[in-house]
Amino acid sequence: ALGVDSKKIKLTGNMKFDNAENTDKKNNAEDADYRLKLGLNADDKLLAAGSTHSGEDEIILEAYKELLVEFPDLKLLLAPRHPERAKEIERLVLCYGFNSVFISQSRPSTINHQPATVFILDTIGQLRDFYAVSDIVFVGGSLIKKGGQNILEPAALARPIIFGPYMFNFRDIAELFLISGAAVLVKNKDELREKIKDLLLHPENALELGRRAKELLLKNQGASERNFKIIKEFLK
Repeated sequence: ALGVDSKKIKLTGNMKFDNAENTDKKNNAEDADYRLKLGLNADDKLLAAGSTHSGEDEIILEAYKELLVEFPDLKLLLAPRHPERAKEIERLVLCYGFNSVFISQSRPSTINHQPATVFILDTIGQLRDFYAVSDIVFVGGSLIKKGGQNILEPAALARPIIFGPYMFNFRDIAELFLISGAAVLVKNKDELREKIKDLLLHPENALELGRRAKELLLKNQGASERNFKIIKEFLK
């Protein structure tokens, strides 16, 4: 459209796919330590809501409260996009009648799961580790008009991924995952609750969703190497 000769244009792919760690570490000793850190039992399921924004946490907590009626072993980890919101989220969690635990202060022996506990990730650099031990991942910034967050990290870990309708900052990646059946779009609290319920009732579907996500990520890697090859040709 700008008038560039089409012979000078090469489509090499999206380098974001190359930046995602593609090793599924679930079930190794390190992951067992992270489940232990949360005081989780073998039968407990973990819903990790990553990179959430203000106005979104309420939707997730509402859905979680309703899910607990049928799934009392479901645990929730809220990981705000900005960790400085941790205290704000704690107040919100308490208003819903839940017990709140900051990850920075969590010790298995001190966690009281009655009433239901909501974990709050108030540290930096650990989200990937908690994604790795989660059973379902919701990627935030997407139920409100923030544009979403990167879904490739949980995809690299073969986690079943759910996100909201506002993924315009990652539009092409989100569309690719939806077309490939490698992620699920929900538009509101009710759809979020029902999709989580469906994945909990049908764990084989959750595993398949995660498998497709990782497969799609691996299939789309290699753009960085292709770019380097083209640049090297010009440098010659």
